[in-house]
Amino acid sequence: MRKIHCFVLCPILLCLAVLSAAAQSTQTQSAQSAAPAAQSAESTPAIPPTEISADLGGCSALITVTDAAGKPIFNAKVSTRIHYGFMAAKKIDLEVYTSANGQAKVIHLPEVPKKPIFFYVSKGDLLETVEFTPDVHCRASYDVKLK
Repeated sequence: MRKIHCFVLCPILLCLAVLSAAAQSTQTQSAQSAAPAAQSAESTPAIPPTEISADLGGCSALITVTDAAGKPIFNAKVSTRIHYGFMAAKKIDLEVYTSANGQAKVIHLPEVPKKPIFFYVSKGDLLETVEFTPDVHCRASYDVKLK
């Protein structure tokens, strides 16, 4: 008699456990899908700047590119050449394009560069140059207007 109860009760209990787990999963998914809708209605998420790393130190430069009206410029090219090593014999060329909010970030720049570091910001025929001086501002931020 006990074996019969075990064969009958075990599958029933197993089905109940599976059904309760499925119900909890459905409630969690509906709560998660409602949360992003509420967040997007409150504010738009911030767009992170595109990044490139020089892997030469701890300094960084954040470059924000805007047009004459002050609107961010998407896909503006930011390029530089960094000399390093003994007698500045080694060099690295970096190139990054701005994100939708007009920002590009160059990270891990050298604290003491062998030669001056210039960032060339261009879009179409427009070109601006910015000098990076890590001895003055190791974590610098530049606003560049392309006119």
